[in-house]
Amino acid sequence: MSLTFSTMAALRFGTGFRPGEIPPDSVEEMLGQLDAGQRETLVFPDGGLAAGRERISDTLSGLAELTLAGKDLDAVTKRADRIRYLSGLNNLLTKDEHARFMQAVFSPNGFNERLASFWLNQFSVSTRKEGFMRLLVPVYEAEAIRPHMAGRFADLVKAAVLHPAMLIYLDQVKSFGPTSPQGIKRKAGLNENLGRELLELHTLGAGSGYTQADVRNAAYVLTGMTVDRNTYRSRYAVNMAEQGARDVFGKTYGGKVREQGDIVAMIEDLAATPETRSHICRKIAHHFLSDTPPPEVVEAMTVAWKHNDGELTAVYAAMLRHPRSWEEEGQKAKLPFDYIVSGLRALSAEEKDMRDLGFAPVKQARAEPAPNGESMMPAMALDTDSRPLDPATSRLRPNPLTVSAVARLGQPLWRPSSPAGFDDGFSTWIAGGPLADRIAWARLAAAKLGGNRDPRAFLQETLRDAARQDTIDIVSKAPNRQMGLALVLASPEFNRR
Repeated sequence: MSLTFSTMAALRFGTGFRPGEIPPDSVEEMLGQLDAGQRETLVFPDGGLAAGRERISDTLSGLAELTLAGKDLDAVTKRADRIRYLSGLNNLLTKDEHARFMQAVFSPNGFNERLASFWLNQFSVSTRKEGFMRLLVPVYEAEAIRPHMAGRFADLVKAAVLHPAMLIYLDQVKSFGPTSPQGIKRKAGLNENLGRELLELHTLGAGSGYTQADVRNAAYVLTGMTVDRNTYRSRYAVNMAEQGARDVFGKTYGGKVREQGDIVAMIEDLAATPETRSHICRKIAHHFLSDTPPPEVVEAMTVAWKHNDGELTAVYAAMLRHPRSWEEEGQKAKLPFDYIVSGLRALSAEEKDMRDLGFAPVKQARAEPAPNGESMMPAMALDTDSRPLDPATSRLRPNPLTVSAVARLGQPLWRPSSPAGFDDGFSTWIAGGPLADRIAWARLAAAKLGGNRDPRAFLQETLRDAARQDTIDIVSKAPNRQMGLALVLASPEFNRR
């Protein structure tokens, strides 16, 4: 190991150093963060999970009232009501996004937070899919991902894949058995999106030997899983399910009567395959260690998986206990979210530094239709009009240090461009354009939060023995405090793991 254990634990496997917070000094302490993370009260969705679910219920009631009242309203009033409704969804999402940053910055359980980011990216969904996803995706992370990421992998897959956010994102709600009662009535057929991603992304992995027939049959087995639009919870609708037996990756599911148990059995079987073990263990090692992770580490992880029935804590322990996991620092680049979180932690950011900045007026641009017919309203431009604001139709100003910044750096929170999530390869994030944006963020953060810190002391607190001599020399020669702090945040060591 070229660096001390605590430095590697904080930088490679955690969210960076925060003054006054003692980093772990053993693998056991790192694994202990998983239990601590399960006991930790989440601050997102804004106000916590129960508050997030309550907002879904309240918004559903408000939408029902809006729809009922709209029958007697003129077109102009209907449009105004619609704008207020969609503005409200946008602003609730903005609050949740700010709360998500606070969760990562203030949590002392950095390894747990990194795992949450990894698994959310592994089982990606997007708030841009349709209007209500702006409320549902933060809830998805809180109730489907985090409670299961230290347990059995099969339970995590079931929780993520069968959650309403995933069912909506991958169009499972549009998938009907062609000969099912609802399929015949609606003249609707199969949608293969969830079946394909279940095999390609979530379990077996590309090149593992599954066929297009497996994809299609998996989609058939999944028919019946849908979302109750009155509660935004998952439900099984047998009248949408395609009956009959289907073969998926060498096993048969179903018969004359299709049941939800067929879906659960299929996911359990896929999660237990050697192909899934290899695929997922390599992705974990790729995220934490290197774009070309040591084969012996991946092998140790897959053995631990096999011997412990897919218990993920045992898999993490195998990675952390392997000597190769602690060698050759700087092999990975911090993704934008991780970079910003580690910077805010280093600067001792407080809650007031990460809140939204109040309301701003907007110009209503064109409204693009979402797949379900709702307006997405992506083009709400800030206005310079000085008239009094109506919070019901105004936009919350996202914080330039957090929500705005992570989008500008290429990783908008909860909005991946595809089901594959954000790429975490080194070259994607350490290149000309992204690096220039990071330098701009470093200067802004130093100006807003740097105060009277001594850059040399800040470098020691933030990087410890990871700081190279050339970086020490450059920071020591900075023309002023603010520039010195920015140079630390922009340094190669701070941008790498």
